[in-house]
This record gives sequence, C-alpha cells and structure tokens, in this order.
Amino acid sequence: MKRWIKTLIWVVAIVAAVMLVLSLIAGPVAKSYLNRHSEKLTGRQAHVENVGVNLFSGHVYVRDFSILEDDKTTTFANFDTLDLRMHLLGLLFHSVNFRHITLSGFHVNINQQGDRFNFSSLLDHFKSDDSDTDTTPSRWTVRLHNLRLSHASIKYKDMLSRKELFLPDVNLKVPGFTVGGKEQSEGGLTIGFADGGNLNIKANYDAAIERYDMQARLDNFALENIQEFVSDYINIESLKGTLHASVNAKGEIQHLLNSQIGGDITLTGMNLSTDEEQVAELSSLAVSINNINLDRMNFDVQSLLLDGLQLHFVQQEGHNTFSDLLVAKNQEESTSDSVRQVSNPRPISLSISDLQIKNCSFDYTDNTLPYPFHFPVTGITLTASNLSTQGPNNTRIRAVLPGGGTVSLRWNGTLKDWKQYQEVALNIKGLDLKQLNPLIVAYTARPFEDGILGLSSRLTINNSTLENDNKLDIYKATVGKKDKNIHPEKNIPIKTALYILKDKNEKIMIDLPVSGNIDSPEFNYMKLVWKTLGNFLVKVATSPARALGNAMGLGDSNLDFIPTTGEQHSLTSEQYHILSQLASIAKENELMVYTFEHRVNAASDSVAVQRLDRQVQEYMSEQGIGDDKLTITHSTTTSPKERTGYSIISELMIEE
Repeated sequence: MKRWIKTLIWVVAIVAAVMLVLSLIAGPVAKSYLNRHSEKLTGRQAHVENVGVNLFSGHVYVRDFSILEDDKTTTFANFDTLDLRMHLLGLLFHSVNFRHITLSGFHVNINQQGDRFNFSSLLDHFKSDDSDTDTTPSRWTVRLHNLRLSHASIKYKDMLSRKELFLPDVNLKVPGFTVGGKEQSEGGLTIGFADGGNLNIKANYDAAIERYDMQARLDNFALENIQEFVSDYINIESLKGTLHASVNAKGEIQHLLNSQIGGDITLTGMNLSTDEEQVAELSSLAVSINNINLDRMNFDVQSLLLDGLQLHFVQQEGHNTFSDLLVAKNQEESTSDSVRQVSNPRPISLSISDLQIKNCSFDYTDNTLPYPFHFPVTGITLTASNLSTQGPNNTRIRAVLPGGGTVSLRWNGTLKDWKQYQEVALNIKGLDLKQLNPLIVAYTARPFEDGILGLSSRLTINNSTLENDNKLDIYKATVGKKDKNIHPEKNIPIKTALYILKDKNEKIMIDLPVSGNIDSPEFNYMKLVWKTLGNFLVKVATSPARALGNAMGLGDSNLDFIPTTGEQHSLTSEQYHILSQLASIAKENELMVYTFEHRVNAASDSVAVQRLDRQVQEYMSEQGIGDDKLTITHSTTTSPKERTGYSIISELMIEE
C-alpha cells in the first residue's frame, strides 16, 4: 500500500475518532453547561434532563426540558422531546437545511398583566442593542422539512380580568418551508379546545409569487370557549351553542386585506342570557359566503338561513334588555373608538342573494307603563332576494299576534341613504284589543272589554318627510270602567268616541293620516301616532253632533253654529234646516243633549231675541226634542265684528 494512502486513512480515522469523541461528550457537556448557565443564557433558570448529539448524521435531541418563571419556582414552559436532524455540509454553502424537527409534549403557560406578558422578560433579555441598519439581503437560505408540533398545550390567563383560555391539544405539521428561497411551502395546524371543538388549518404558500391558499375547518366548537372574552363587549352570564365553519382564503401576502374569503358557517343551539333574564335562543343559523374582501369592505353572501330565533326584550325605566347588554366604556376607550371610526370611513357593502328567516319570535315586555305590557309575536318569517346595502330592496315579513291575530309587512327601500326613500305596507288582521290593554289604559285610563282590530297602513319616506296613511277597521269595541289610579297626559273620552264612531253594525272605520319630519329632534313616530289618534278621538267626542251627522249622511252642514241678527223676529229656511238635522241626530241617539248659547249684540232688540228663542224651542219640541234635551243660554258682545247667533254644544250623556 502506498504511503499517501495510509496517511489518508489515518487522517480520516483520527477525524472520525475525534468526531465520535465529540459526539459522545457533546451531549453531556451541553446539558451541564445549560443547567449551570441557564440564567446567563436566557435570564431564567432552566433544566434539561438529557441531550444527545451525533455529528455524523447531524442529529440532536433534547429530552425533559423546562424553564421557570421570573419567580424561579413556577414553570413557564416545558417539553418532553425536541428531536431534529440537519445537513451539516449545507452550512458550507450558506444553507441551513433541517431534515426534520419534532417537538412533542410542549406545554406553556402565558400570563398577561396589562401590556406585559410573562415572557416579556425573555424578549427583553434577547433584545439586541445593535443599531445596525444594514438592509443587504442575506445570502443564507433556511429550509425546514417535516416540522412537527405534537400534542402541545397552551394555557392563557389575563391576570387583571381573571379570564382564561386553555388549548389542551395543539398539533402542527409542516412538510416543507423555505425562508430566503422561491420554493412552495405547505403546512397544517390542528387545535383542540378545552370546552369542545377542533380547528384544522391547511395552508400552501408559493414564495415565487408570494401567494397563499388556506383552508380552515372548525368542527363542534363550543361557544363556551369564548364566553369570557365576549363578556368584554357585552354583559352576559351564559353563552352556549355549537359553531361549525369551513372557510377558504387566498391572496397575496403583501396585500392580506385584499384576500378572497369564502365558505360556510353554521351555528346551532345558541343560548344567550344575562344574570337576570334570557335574551336570545337560536335553533340554527347557516351562512354561505361567496366572497369577503376586507380591503373594499365588500361582503357577498350567497344565502343566510335563520331558524328558531327567539328574542326577549324588556323595557324598564331608563334602560332595556339590549342596552343592558352593552358594556360601559371609559372615556379613553370611547375617544379611541371615535378616532378609529374617523380613520376608517369606508362604508360596508353587503349583499345577500337569499335571506330566509322562519319560526322566530319576539317577546316584548314594557314595565314602564302603569301595568306591565306583555306582547309576544310568534311565527315570524322573513324572505328577501338580492338584499343589498347599495340598491333597492324588497322584503316580506309575516307573524302571528297574541290572541290569534296576524300581521304582514312589505318593505321596499334602501339601506344606504335610507332617509331618501322608503315604502312600508303593513296589514294587521284579527288583533284582540284586550291584548293592548296595558298600553290603552296608560293613554285613556280605560281597558277594552271586547273588540277586534284591523289595520291597513302605508308609510313612505321621501327626503326625510314621512307620510303615513292608516285605515283602522274596528269591530264591537267596548271599554270598561275608568281606572281612577291612572292619570293620562291627555283626557281622551274614548267611551264617547267609540259610541259616536260605531255604525249600526257596531263597526268603526277610521282614516288616520300621520306626517312628520324624521330629522326633527322632537320626532317620535309612536308618540306622533298616539297624538294624532288622541286628537281625533277628542275632536269626535267634543263635537258628537257633527260626527254623528256625517255618519248619518247629512252632508257637510254646519252643525256647530246657527247665525242670527239682533233684529231677526223669525227663523229662516236655512235655520230650520239646521235645526231639523240636529233633531234627527238626537232622535237617532237618545243620549244626545244640546246647549244653544245665543250670543247677541248688546244693542239687540231683547223682545226679538226672546221671540226667536221661543220659535227654536217650539220647533225642536215638535220634533220630539224637549226641554230635557235642549237648553238655551245667552251671552252678549259689544264688538260689531263678532258674529252673533246660536253656538251649538252637543254632548252625549255618557259617563267618562
């Protein structure tokens, strides 16, 4: 054998022997050094049980590692095994190439105290003081193959609010990933949640064109997992339900907000309650999303199907169910929100191709009235096609009212610039008026004992001007005794008004127009309706002769005043005609009585005035209207401009 060959063999053998010795001692030396100098290296005490190194294969493993908190007693993080293998020769070519990295049994406790975390001191320890701003691209390439995180757990706790989140089973798998290269990468993440549910994520990244494609699937996710964090925004005692989602997102890494996001989301068995009351229950909600673009704030939804939503609303003095849900913000947070709102003025564009709501209910309770008002609306259904915030919309709603009535509503209008144009057609049939008694008593002090209401209403809004035409159809409406404990703002003689308005078949037809400007600070639609209705009833009750005359078809005769002159000695044909109509009304309505206030000029002939009064009394008596139903009084005026004659006050002898 040639001498140089022997020399080469000896060199290789010696190098191998040295590497073997180094491999044998590297692990124990590394273990000893780490255990002795962990605080210098990391700023915290750490301990490792076993370290193994193989310089031939580039294999390194670490077993039973743990690192403590700053208090030197509590464990911050630990793992069972870290196993990695790399191509050492690649280092000669500026390449860090890991053949595999496996971390198993990793557990970490993350605590937050304000804006600091229990790992903040670790970051501070490794923070570089180097102010070098060199932006020259690195020549190094890092390649990761078969990166695995197996059966890890993460526990998070907010030390101020005492909120906790526990992820008991986190798994990560990345077949290949390159930093500094142009290769494609892919990976997967699996997370199990403590209160139920699993999240699976798969992602692909093409470094050459900087595009990603990600699929996420959430199965059986229990809403209890996020209850403590949701309570930062709404005051809730309990949040239950199961969420399923299958979402795909793809786009450019440099423009994440411009990504295309689509998929399906399903929520079942949701239940939301406060510490005092049930707020909402939901059987199911299914949403199919065509595309979401957060950069343009476009939300394109293919379908939204909602089934079995039950809402409970209670109005109390100064607050209600929904306002109670809102968490009060301090001034700093409110200012911050205002800044964010101003800095992001882009409007939301929402479109839903198919919207269906069915089997829903709204349970309304008002405890601000003298008597509690409970009004449950059930069987609510809503259908809409191509609903959009940008264009015109057409929506239909149907529901069942308490006592067997029904309601239907058709809406045509826009959500954007909604004050410009809206049209609503509302129809109510068969509503039992007794169901409205707490509301009616508050305004009139009298409850309904019987009666069925129908309503046909058409409301339009054009450039902030509201016009509302209401047609009421009421059958056999009767009211009971007046509640002496109730003192309405306005005395509405409803008993008299109902008596006057009823026809011979006990039916009432009322046209009730309402109008107003919705931009007015004093505008309140419900108050406006009640005010209009109240004024109408008062007008009817205080001038029953005119109302009954119209109902009898007597035309537009003036039944409130009969003009006379101071020298008049006998009635004219026109005056006889008015008296005849008044007599006809009184004969048809036995409860009607009249007071004729005869206003005369101070210079009038008193004899002529008395003669005229006798003619009125005699004529009315001939018509069957005696002194028990007709009273004549007198008043004088000195003004030549003030008209003289009989002011007719009609009244029904009904006890209000």
